[in-house]
Amino acid sequence: MDTTDLSIMRYIRGGGCASKIGPEDLSSILCELKAPEDDNVLAGLGGFEDAGVYRLTDTIAIVQTVDFLTPVVQDPYAFGRIAAANALSDIYAMGAAPKTAMNMVCFSPKHYDLAVLKEIIRGGIDKMKEARVSLIGGHSVDDVEIKYGLAVTGIAHPDSIVRNQGARVGDLLVLTKPLGTGTLITAIKEGVADDATTKRAIEVMTQLNDKASQIMQQTGVHAATDVTGFGLIGHLSEMIKDSIGVELFVEHIPCITEAIGLLASGMASGGLHRNRRFYAARAEGSADGFLCDILYDPQTSGGLLFAIDPADRTRMDRLAHEEGLEFPVIGVFTKEPKGKIVLR
Repeated sequence: MDTTDLSIMRYIRGGGCASKIGPEDLSSILCELKAPEDDNVLAGLGGFEDAGVYRLTDTIAIVQTVDFLTPVVQDPYAFGRIAAANALSDIYAMGAAPKTAMNMVCFSPKHYDLAVLKEIIRGGIDKMKEARVSLIGGHSVDDVEIKYGLAVTGIAHPDSIVRNQGARVGDLLVLTKPLGTGTLITAIKEGVADDATTKRAIEVMTQLNDKASQIMQQTGVHAATDVTGFGLIGHLSEMIKDSIGVELFVEHIPCITEAIGLLASGMASGGLHRNRRFYAARAEGSADGFLCDILYDPQTSGGLLFAIDPADRTRMDRLAHEEGLEFPVIGVFTKEPKGKIVLR
């Protein structure tokens, strides 16, 4: 059957990472809870890292993450690929190598033909093959709102973990993918995205962060995260906390061209507005037009965001160009004002 004729976004309330619980609600809950303590937990709830890290031996740590989401495009196969790439990203952001994954599926056979589910999982498997990750199991729930993703386990040396904090004054801020997928997803869901826009969205979201992670490790970055549901401003806020500041070169930030036009027409997701309400106090200065809006746009399978010594920029650029990639510098970390993102 032609599964592209079935709207897998029909019953969803929010698309992709824009369907996450808002940062304000999550913070209010997690700050009151205390997880069990274990000296071998190198990254847990406390640091809001991209993945959990547990030390098995002096030379081996397991890195674990889970991420599943509602459909972001109408094509089941493309959605599976995107969801898998999105889940793998957290492992790459920590400087680890993903090894195994388990499927997480919410699907209703009463509302959709099983061929749809087959295509979603096939897309996920193909992306796992590309990443050299073994699928070893999974879990499913009967749910009318389709959701798909992975629980992923990776490995790394305990001393090689890249955390989201650790940027130093003078470090350059690098972003490896353009912003705007949250806005494109909203347009796709509303049926106003043309074929070219949808194709561009799929192209960006299915791109793995594996090569970016390898280059990041080879150049010895000081801190890293990936840009997902809380937008650029939200994830950058986690990098600086209240210990350092950052000056953001707004005009240098890569954006998907179609997203700017859609934002101008009022096509903003609910996640963008939630992110702005929670993180706006972190930002100072202003940006022209809808460039400011896109800084809060919730990304699905977004790029890596990392801090690099200026002395390593030439090497980073060379390695990126060898892979056919471009990693623009979009800011610089500053001593003051601490905890603030200054828009230039």
